[in-house]
Amino acid sequence: MTRSYRQRHVVTTDSAHTIADGVAGRRPIPAALNDLLLVADDAVLVQESSILAGMRMLLHHAGVVVEPSAALGIAAILEDRDRFAGRHVAIMCGSNVNMDAYHHWIGATPTGGEGLA
Repeated sequence: MTRSYRQRHVVTTDSAHTIADGVAGRRPIPAALNDLLLVADDAVLVQESSILAGMRMLLHHAGVVVEPSAALGIAAILEDRDRFAGRHVAIMCGSNVNMDAYHHWIGATPTGGEGLA
């Protein structure tokens, strides 16, 4: 979708290799792209390591377990702190995470069920 946003038309890809499978569409829906072009100021790509760091931060500092796609906003902030400095930012959604994969990615187990949806 980011490629489509930047080129202002639907761009398809043969594959999408990311742990953030919730946003790993290979063929954006034209109507969704049109909506995005109307309301979004920008679209960015982030590194997998930043997604994992965002997931870990949310677990350790907020006690919240999130799927990789839900940590994308945090990942974007981690990669470009100056862009978001001095602003109030709150981005978090999604709890559809496979716990076995989560433990593998994060290397930590939530205790007491915090943040589990």
